Amino acid sequence: MTGTTTVDATMNSFRILERLVASDEALGVTELAADVGLSKGVVHTHLNTLAELGYVTKRDRKYLASMGLLALGEDVRSQLGVFTAARRHIDNLARVTGEVSTLFVEEDGVGICAYMAHGSNDWAPEYACGTRVPLHVTAPGKAMLASLGRERVDDILDERGLDAQTAETITDRNVLRGELRTIRENGISFCREEQSAGVIGVASSIALTERAPAAAIGVCGPSSRLTGRYLEEDITGQVISTAKSIQVDLTR
Repeated sequence: MTGTTTVDATMNSFRILERLVASDEALGVTELAADVGLSKGVVHTHLNTLAELGYVTKRDRKYLASMGLLALGEDVRSQLGVFTAARRHIDNLARVTGEVSTLFVEEDGVGICAYMAHGSNDWAPEYACGTRVPLHVTAPGKAMLASLGRERVDDILDERGLDAQTAETITDRNVLRGELRTIRENGISFCREEQSAGVIGVASSIALTERAPAAAIGVCGPSSRLTGRYLEEDITGQVISTAKSIQVDLTR
């Protein structure tokens, strides 16, 4: 045990699994052992266990993460009522705008991309579904923060901080609080290269029950395209309209 609430064996299994997921090719026991800092015997035991559970597959004496992992994520996501209500609306948002459209939920003080629909334009963000992103650096994240009570926001900031990801990231609490007030007043949130240089986002939160996680939908794209009236009126209007449609479906 590494502490009263963690188990070495479990952590090692996940380190091995995450390394396999990150790799674009099958890995051998020796390579995995070197990567995760464990003995070959220990790694082999973990791989056999993960394979028996259906989360790892073996190919030519090397190992790959299994598609069995997909079922876990799909099962978790399908339990989100907001995902069920929002999916077709986000698909439509991507079709109408031609831009990447997303659904984010808050979990443990970070934003999780729960769904992403790609538009007609050939562009994609650096993150994918399941990626954990700091709330203060994205438009959906700030929209979710604005929907939370001050005490909860303070707890998140105390735990997660306001680390800079670009020169545009908000790292001052007072500045962030001012922006959250503006988001609450206007019902819309913007991210202007705060997560990634050259990327703009716009988002709106979805009001859910107290027991449900905070959620927001958004559109993001390159700053060369999301600018001026197209961003401030066209895209923003579509995001607000879509959020309202999802809200209606959730209350039926």
